[in-house]
Amino acid sequence: MKQFLRYGGLFILFCVLQTLIFERIQLGPFLSPCIYILFILLFPFGYNTLWLLLWSFAMGLSIDLFSAGALGIHASAATCLGFLRANVFKIVTTKGDVGQLATPGLRTMGAQWYVMYVVFSLLIHHTVLFGWESFRFSYLHLTIARIICSTFLNTILIVVFQATLFNQKRGLDN
Repeated sequence: MKQFLRYGGLFILFCVLQTLIFERIQLGPFLSPCIYILFILLFPFGYNTLWLLLWSFAMGLSIDLFSAGALGIHASAATCLGFLRANVFKIVTTKGDVGQLATPGLRTMGAQWYVMYVVFSLLIHHTVLFGWESFRFSYLHLTIARIICSTFLNTILIVVFQATLFNQKRGLDN
């Protein structure tokens, strides 16, 4: 129950941050701040995949409901990220690290591995998000530019949020 309340509180925090602050920041056509992705990235690695998919879908759907745009785009991108997150973790870490790390973060993974984990996760999320948004091959070069620029921006945002706001000694699973 304690875990559910902690995740529920983080869910509300990230949903409010995204819809009331980051959705309203206009940085041009190629930069889209999406801080809510950190909610999905903060789950412990041993967390039940079904529950992670449900939390991811709920977060994406909440962002879709409270922001302007096509319904389901954020939900599909967040669910895809939730589904592939364990595979991304396996790609960026060595085999011995998988069982040792409970919650992803700068302190538990180290800066290099954590940034790689965030970049690969953002590339997955943004590819689905912007691919659905444009849904045309004629805009492929613009879609790729949006994916790259937004991945760069969101990597910086997520690493800064992770370094300043979340105490990795406790983690989310305590």
